[in-house]
Amino acid sequence: MKGLANIFAERSRWLRLLSCLWLLLVLGACAVEPPEESVAEPSATGEPGAEEAAAALEYREWETVPPGEYSEYNQRANLIQRGHRVYSRYCVGCHGEYGDGVGPASPRLITQPRDFTSGIYKFRSTDSGSLPLEEDLYRTVTRGLARVSMPAFPLLPENDKIAVIEYIKAFYPRWEEEKDRRRVVPIPRAPEDLGDDVRRLRGQAVYLQTGCWKCHGTDGRGEGATQTEYVDAWGHPQRPFDFTRGALKGGNSPEDIYRTFHTGLRSIMPSFAGDTLAAVTAGGFDLGDVELPAAEQQVLDTVRDEFPADAEAIFGTMEDAERLELAERNSWDLVAYILSLRRSTSTAPAVLGPMASRTPLEQTAELNMQRPTQTRGEIKR
Repeated sequence: MKGLANIFAERSRWLRLLSCLWLLLVLGACAVEPPEESVAEPSATGEPGAEEAAAALEYREWETVPPGEYSEYNQRANLIQRGHRVYSRYCVGCHGEYGDGVGPASPRLITQPRDFTSGIYKFRSTDSGSLPLEEDLYRTVTRGLARVSMPAFPLLPENDKIAVIEYIKAFYPRWEEEKDRRRVVPIPRAPEDLGDDVRRLRGQAVYLQTGCWKCHGTDGRGEGATQTEYVDAWGHPQRPFDFTRGALKGGNSPEDIYRTFHTGLRSIMPSFAGDTLAAVTAGGFDLGDVELPAAEQQVLDTVRDEFPADAEAIFGTMEDAERLELAERNSWDLVAYILSLRRSTSTAPAVLGPMASRTPLEQTAELNMQRPTQTRGEIKR
């Protein structure tokens, strides 16, 4: 038995020795000698050779940049990337892949989509020569635009709205250069007495003396207008708005209407900023180009004394603060008059005619009555 134990011990030593030799062979096969570094020879002109230039661009050691150093750039880049996805899903069909307003659906639209590459926007809270604020774009995306094919996206997540706005801004190459030159037009809170009759009559005087009737008519729906068609900055034909019906594109609230007067609609309606609307006088009530019914003119004359006598009294003797106060009063008077012209904020009467005033059930019943009767088994042709 002792001899058998010695045999097994000797065999174990040989097995361990063979295992060590095999491990050394494997490690030797895996070892690779590093390549010799080649020295690039300079060119005949003394300039570094191609191999030397390539070696100079090789990064042998990587340096970690602190994440906070470029956080602002990374955040905007991420927003634009997200905005691209939102734009591709909801906007590209009308505004086009490149934001130029030439999307697949644009040939079928009466009002052409906005060209974002031009940097021209109608609905802003800035002066007529400035880019809009991001809040203006946000308002348009959320509310949409009435009477055109721009839908509202009130349920779109806030982050998606902000992202798509950043992406839209990127279509205009000079946005970052011009954004600091934007001049915001302040919009005060509307007074509570816009339904007052005296304020409404003063607003009618402002409407007539500032020339609003030349496009919108003396009655707000085109009666007596002298300019009824024009072309906007994009070359598209436009017609003045009928104040008596339909939703206003810029919004129906008093503040929305005030903002439209003071900022204008670029290329189609001038802005009445600053003290422009202060230039309404008692002497201007004798309107030479406007013919009002005698009874209406008589009622309008009851507020003649509410205005300065002439332009000299406004721009000659009046202090700047007093003149600006008068301009703001006239602005809200004009808003009150525009609101008094409103008969409906819906476009249904223009589409449905007399049926617009009926309930949906009544409309369905009348449509069924207007359909031709068809006997059982009659072949449709």
